[in-house]
Amino acid sequence: MSNSTAARAEIKSKDGRHFVFDRCTHQQAVDTFYGWSRQEQWNPGAKGEEIRHVFYRADPQGFFFGKLTSKPRPKRDSDSSSDSSSDSDSQNTDPSSHSSSVADDNDGDDEIVSIVSSVRYGDDQAWIGYYIVSPKYRGQGLGLEGFHKALEHAGHGSHVGLDGVMAQVENYKKSGFIHISWQNERRQGFAKDLTENHERDLADQIRRSEIPGLVDLSDDQVDLEQLCELEEKYTGLKRPQFVKDWVKFHTNHADKHRFGAAVLSTDQKKENGKPVVLGYACLRPAETSYRLGPLYAANIEAAKQLLVKLAVEVELADADQQKSSTLPDRPPLLIALDMPNSNQEAVKFFDGIGWKDTFPSLRMWRGKRPEHDVNGVFAVSTLEMG
Repeated sequence: MSNSTAARAEIKSKDGRHFVFDRCTHQQAVDTFYGWSRQEQWNPGAKGEEIRHVFYRADPQGFFFGKLTSKPRPKRDSDSSSDSSSDSDSQNTDPSSHSSSVADDNDGDDEIVSIVSSVRYGDDQAWIGYYIVSPKYRGQGLGLEGFHKALEHAGHGSHVGLDGVMAQVENYKKSGFIHISWQNERRQGFAKDLTENHERDLADQIRRSEIPGLVDLSDDQVDLEQLCELEEKYTGLKRPQFVKDWVKFHTNHADKHRFGAAVLSTDQKKENGKPVVLGYACLRPAETSYRLGPLYAANIEAAKQLLVKLAVEVELADADQQKSSTLPDRPPLLIALDMPNSNQEAVKFFDGIGWKDTFPSLRMWRGKRPEHDVNGVFAVSTLEMG
């Protein structure tokens, strides 16, 4: 595979239009990536808020779309993907400060035909997501051209990952994604499965605040650095700024039905005086359900506490919403998460409460597969961003 799209033959559509590939602005990413993933029924976060506030911020240079146009774009120095903003996860980047290289004088026959993201986490990790081609242009090589561009932006770091749909696994392997971490299973069920049927006693204890160490993520005793360390330990992803932004997105936002929780040790503390974090989890509204991720926990007991607490929070928010017309439209009280099927404790638990696998995917790596401990992963953060 060539390291430069310029080195490959120019791609044209059947009607003779030129295929060009460009970076998205912040608003373009929100509108296009949210809209397309919604059309594909990927159940994205409600109204594209996660893209707006977290995903794009992780790497403003890493969101691309391909379009067909009657006017080929002249080659410019700025087209190179080897820009200086490679250390995306170490910067506090303002997305609004990055402009797109898309020309403002688009012709009327311009048409967006593909999207893909390639988010770099520091110097040696990157994640490929949102790989979508418009259905009527599939099979013409337009998506693959964009995928090559995404890999160029990912660079030559040791770890480039993606969560691949099963139908595309063999194609991803041809592009070098030959190392497997695990197979995800999308498990989903209703909040009441936990709070009324299988974990009623635990839910009642949580409502009465009787579980020692179970707190909101906004609690002052939660050590953010430990949350970053947990994700790296369990998944191999090293992206502290993303973790902090993801946690911020889920804390103090009950009005938007976004929640986060943590389980803290009651008898162990770190050198900074903060309790040892045994696990944490986040939950947000999506198009057809709530989506839970991540859920990292040292053991099944902590995982249950986090899961049931978030289910309780959702039900409380739903009850409040019924009393008010000022809150956003809520999805049904269905919770969906993506869990590794090699975590046997997770499989046993979700099988036990009747949450079935509705959508499998494979976590794949190009280059080296990072070290990880799958037994602490009860739900990944997102398929789109790792």
